[in-house]
Amino acid sequence: MQATQSIWRAWGARAAVLAMAGLLVACASKHPPAEPVLQGPVPGAAQMGPPEPAAPGVPPSAAAQVQAQKEAQAAVEELEDGHEDEARALLRKAVNLDPNNKLAVSLLRQLNLDPVSLFGRESFSYTVKPGESLSRIAGHFMGDIYLFYGLARYNDIKVPKQVAGGQVIRVPGRAPAEEREPARSTVKPAPKSSRQAPTPVAPPAAVMPATPAVPVAPAVAASVPAVVPVPPAAEPAPAPAVDTAAAAKAKAEAQRQKLIEQHTQKARASLARQDLDGAIANWSKVLELDPGNDTARLERQKAIALKEKVKALK
Repeated sequence: MQATQSIWRAWGARAAVLAMAGLLVACASKHPPAEPVLQGPVPGAAQMGPPEPAAPGVPPSAAAQVQAQKEAQAAVEELEDGHEDEARALLRKAVNLDPNNKLAVSLLRQLNLDPVSLFGRESFSYTVKPGESLSRIAGHFMGDIYLFYGLARYNDIKVPKQVAGGQVIRVPGRAPAEEREPARSTVKPAPKSSRQAPTPVAPPAAVMPATPAVPVAPAVAASVPAVVPVPPAAEPAPAPAVDTAAAAKAKAEAQRQKLIEQHTQKARASLARQDLDGAIANWSKVLELDPGNDTARLERQKAIALKEKVKALK
């Protein structure tokens, strides 16, 4: 009897274990376990979107520098036409590609800062010559042709390329010697004396003995004509001499400035097309015409450096 009860207890325990196992399986099927959370980057995630920007302090590649300069040059053309929004978008692209691009940084400063706070209040009046541009004026008086847009904002000019000859503008800074007005003479004329000089008195004529009058016959007196003195004809004033040497020199200087402007524009256009050889050649011609042009020298060095980097990548 006791053996039979022990067998039934064993079978009951086994049945209870089997029932609990079935209950656990049923719960597991209704509530699957949560997926494990992966730590670290997911393999292949770089293919799901654009790559992250490079870490700060990492220099941009040569291709990025060339593209940044191209975007900045395109912004120059937009600013010449007065399109600020389009230029601002291009300059942001340039800075994202190359934060050290000097042209893009300079143009953004001219767009964002107040021109008076940027250049100062001191300025002088200047009359634009025929065919002269704001970039030419900025390069001559301010040392950088790319300060043309800040100069335009300084004078409230919306479209820089529409400046005309004869227009009077204000140029920031102190006027150079050739633009200053000649100093007026401070020597005062001697005051006039209130006393008048004594009128000279002619010495008395020598007393001559009276000569008796000789009567003249009326017929003879009528036949003698009166002699009237005729003044000599006035000579015409000589015509002013034309200074042909000065005129020829001024003409040659105007032609030289025109060639400098043409090669400058060609150099910019070549760089915008990524034609580094064309940009270097045109900047070299500018330096031949104007050896002291610091802007041309700097831009030529940049183009040569970019060409060397592109060649190294190839």
